[in-house]
Amino acid sequence: MFQFQQNHNELQCHLNNKTVLSGVQVSINLDTQSLQNLELKTIEESTGEDHLGFYTEYRSSYSDNDDTVITKLRFRCYASFITAFVDADVNNEELFKKQAFFSPQRAINITINNLMEDYEIMANYQHKEWWTRPFFTDNIREIPERTQSLLLRSEKEEYYHMLPVCDEVVRTDLIGTKDGLQISISPFHGGYNHISTFAFILGTGNNPYSLVNENVKKAMTLCGQSIMPREEKKYPEILDYLGWCSWDAFYHAVNEKGILTKAEELTQKNLPVKWMMIDDGWSEVENKKLYSFDADQEKFPHGLANTVSSLKDNFGVNWVGVWHTLAGYWGGISPNGPLAKSLDKHLFKAKNGSLIPSPKAEDGFGFWHAWHSKLKKDGIDFVKVDSQSAISNFTVNNQSVGEAASGAHTALEASCSLHFDNTVINCMGMAEENIWHRPYSAVSRNSDDFVPQEELGFKEHALQNAYNSLYHGAFYWGDWDMYWTKNHDDLQNMILRVVSGGPIYFSDAVDQTNPDMIWPLIYKSGQIIRCEQPGVPTQDCLFIDPTKTKMPLKIWNQCKGAGVVAAFNINEETGSVQGSVGPNDVPSLVGETFVIFDVLTKNYSVVNKQERINIEIGENGASLYLIIPVQKQFTPIGLLNKLICNDGIVKVWNMEKELKVTLREGGVFAFLSEGKPVKAMVNGELVLIHQDPKNEHLFTIDCQDVEGEVLLEIKKVY
Repeated sequence: MFQFQQNHNELQCHLNNKTVLSGVQVSINLDTQSLQNLELKTIEESTGEDHLGFYTEYRSSYSDNDDTVITKLRFRCYASFITAFVDADVNNEELFKKQAFFSPQRAINITINNLMEDYEIMANYQHKEWWTRPFFTDNIREIPERTQSLLLRSEKEEYYHMLPVCDEVVRTDLIGTKDGLQISISPFHGGYNHISTFAFILGTGNNPYSLVNENVKKAMTLCGQSIMPREEKKYPEILDYLGWCSWDAFYHAVNEKGILTKAEELTQKNLPVKWMMIDDGWSEVENKKLYSFDADQEKFPHGLANTVSSLKDNFGVNWVGVWHTLAGYWGGISPNGPLAKSLDKHLFKAKNGSLIPSPKAEDGFGFWHAWHSKLKKDGIDFVKVDSQSAISNFTVNNQSVGEAASGAHTALEASCSLHFDNTVINCMGMAEENIWHRPYSAVSRNSDDFVPQEELGFKEHALQNAYNSLYHGAFYWGDWDMYWTKNHDDLQNMILRVVSGGPIYFSDAVDQTNPDMIWPLIYKSGQIIRCEQPGVPTQDCLFIDPTKTKMPLKIWNQCKGAGVVAAFNINEETGSVQGSVGPNDVPSLVGETFVIFDVLTKNYSVVNKQERINIEIGENGASLYLIIPVQKQFTPIGLLNKLICNDGIVKVWNMEKELKVTLREGGVFAFLSEGKPVKAMVNGELVLIHQDPKNEHLFTIDCQDVEGEVLLEIKKVY
């Protein structure tokens, strides 16, 4: 169990007689003076039990010389984790005099001078207003500002995860300083002389993936918000199907004619796109502010409803979504339009003059209910809500960061639940205040934008999605953004999407769609092949930067009992990279012997659980591997025309001399067999069995022309 003890004017934390944190100090910032260090005055110890288990609580009190500022830390130490709480007060005794308040930013700071002796770090930090990315180091003093998740590995392969929280009022961030790791608490709003918060959780364990997930779940029970971890959320049905988005095809020039022309192209190419997203550019705006709820009349002369009905009636599109921002539009609501008058009770005018949907939940709901009601009447089925992390920019100096985010997201999601069955793609919202304040929604963008024109853009895009997913995937199913099917990185992007576990959609312009970069991801119904969880880096990649280290970025996932490992060369230098793949890349795989199947080359190796095969990924290249447990006499691989081959297998009967397999649809079915099969039937009719000329134990059966579900029966003699 974690333990704290006092060492002069500092606290130290130990676990199993090893120092984990040392030199714990407290400082504060007031609006009337700069950083001030507080002195440790008392430390008390007690025991108790709560919903998280038995704990020992250490309560330490800090103050300045005249007790004007008093800060109390409470560390609850459980067997494998610590929860940290902060209560701070500024004592303004004579209220008629000038008052002192906590500074809006870095009001309270807990500094940890040192950690354990040897460690590696992967930090996820907010590098832009909207997005996070990874940072790799072995020095806590180098950790970037606005770090939102901190994973450490000790020299003994023990993992530690520190997760700061944004509660109902304040936001806690991590940053490296010359004195060590600083845990900073900020309301982003002035006038507070009392701050009380659950600040962070620190956990330890042998499995980094379950450690992060468990930390998130425990913290959610303490943060004062009504939010759920990803695994308890319902993934939207619409996003289980192939989609197309207008953004990279038209950008702001999106219009009805272009959208319908694109739909006609997709119909001619027999691509079952089941949802289309009308992105930024469709709304009636004035000076980057939302003017009305109507579509731009020049771009959509017959109204939004006409476009939607045409897509659904003529082109087989089941669902249509539209884009808007959390403020209505980029600059908020136009003060000159009809919305400012008719919905004034549901709007909020900030001190900087901007007009936005009210960040008070009960008031803001009226705005969203009015807009979403109209969209629903026009046939809209879901929304993508952008620019979410701008909420703190709109409301700074008006409300605390937690209060504004909580109200804004609660109002939005109440309306989305009412009108769209809670089908919403959250976007540009990876700031802590957004992540911790969405009550219901299940899907959130996981990285900066895919930018098709950037020659080297895939490297950063893949890096962000893989490493962000480690912590962000505990909260949400990650949307790894759209891609182009005709692009210098089209194959890499296709593989990245199939391992993501989230939505799959593309954004090609008219006449630019390549079906060959879509069909390996989908079935004839338009349903996508989706892995069982958000894709995350393999354990041997967690603490290396693959853009600077000559190793492949590997992302693992699972599908129907098989492991999935995608490998990418995203190194900034030229040339190939080398690495290895094995069953232990995918935790909790059941079995002792496995087939490692290279999906692109169709080569395979049979290994035991601890064995690995060496791989080499060419410059800007990518590979995809399935790790399938070896079964009895036959080992089904699945449909070779799909990237996740085994996903198409519905049911298997594996007997001593016979294999029966039900397939979701026709294709080229592959399986391994020690002896040569002598007979195969597809839906009761005899068919040929093909033996791979390079791999004598690999056999295929071509049933591509069969419609609907397929029953395969394969027999052999000894």
